[in-house]
Amino acid sequence: MKKLSFFGLGLMILLSSCFKEPKPEPTGPANVRILNAVSTSPPQDVYYNSNKMNIAPLGYGQVSAYQTITSGPIYFGFTDNGSTVSNYEGAAAIKIGQHFTVIYFSTGGEAKNVGFLVDDMTAPPAGKARVRFLNLNPLFVQKFSVKLQGGAVLTASLEFANSNAYADVDPGAKFDLLATGLVGETVVDANIQAGKIYTIWFDGTTTQLTSHVILQN
Repeated sequence: MKKLSFFGLGLMILLSSCFKEPKPEPTGPANVRILNAVSTSPPQDVYYNSNKMNIAPLGYGQVSAYQTITSGPIYFGFTDNGSTVSNYEGAAAIKIGQHFTVIYFSTGGEAKNVGFLVDDMTAPPAGKARVRFLNLNPLFVQKFSVKLQGGAVLTASLEFANSNAYADVDPGAKFDLLATGLVGETVVDANIQAGKIYTIWFDGTTTQLTSHVILQN
């Protein structure tokens, strides 16, 4: 199980010393996409290192295409479309060649956060699809499990702001949601297709989980 990465914004004071400066880290292209998972938010503009990203404002549930940026420490900020007032900012150290999803999400009430999820772009085995699950529902306090319908449990006790490791599944696979007190949607049919890589994320209410499907490839 993988927790979303969070990096606080802080001030670093550099004291002079006689030590040699470390070699700068090499930089190169990396790829990032943005997900707005805040159900109450208006469309969001996204900034990285104070530069506005060249993407359309993202409404709730929308995810951008991958954008090529330069690797290294990157600060991401979210503002309501047309505003310069930041709703939340977060930072990540992105490595050369990595694919990342930057997620703007709610932690309950009016509180927001930004999380970072590394995307594995390795192709699934022939005839298979690859899928992982992400819990972004702060209201459903119970952990939940996801079971391959007619098969094994893919993730047990998935906590808020966590994802599981990728699993390879057959095309057409469906998934059962298992949790105490869960009502409404308990089967996820994401129209799984061979060769595709999926992230299925959940928000919802205190008693319901609502699934959302995004493709990596």
